Amino acid sequence: MRLLLLGLTTATLWAQPEISGARIREHVKFLASDLLEGRGVGTRGGELATAYLASQMALAGLQPAGDNGTFFQRVDLVGVEPQSSAKLTLGSANLTWAVDFVGNTQQQKSLAEFNAEAVFVGHGITAPEFGWDDYAGVDVKGKVVVLFTNEPPSDDPKFFGGKALTYYGRWTYKYEEAARRGAVGCIILHTTPTAGY
Repeated sequence: MRLLLLGLTTATLWAQPEISGARIREHVKFLASDLLEGRGVGTRGGELATAYLASQMALAGLQPAGDNGTFFQRVDLVGVEPQSSAKLTLGSANLTWAVDFVGNTQQQKSLAEFNAEAVFVGHGITAPEFGWDDYAGVDVKGKVVVLFTNEPPSDDPKFFGGKALTYYGRWTYKYEEAARRGAVGCIILHTTPTAGY
């Protein structure tokens, strides 16, 4: 992966046009466009985005401070990307990737495989300030937790922020809480009612 490096020189910046909301909006529109395909690291869209940013910095008169007189510095990274051949079997049911499920792992291995019992834990939330504990009385150590996305629905802003999403509704919280409790995996059920839209 390449990182973008900035080098500032005050002598050339004073003559540049004033920063405006309209100009920034145009840059953001381009960088967020479908043309850049999400700007993922190591992807065509990511390369286009970095080339665009480097060209804009050059046009602004910034001096490169990266490798070999460029705006870039090489940095080796490890990435984890699920393959379309990924399989999930629940009992006798073989689920199809991108039709029945999608998944990811933070393990840097070519194969993430385990055989474990699944246990349902509601929304997978322990929030004492709201008097809520989906894990109460449930042993998830060595098991796969199955849970709903987001939080318990509510219109009351004093209960999980009402319609606003709190930290407890984030997938990262759910993964971290499951791992803290010793679960080996987490399956998030994404349904229209629990998605909140």
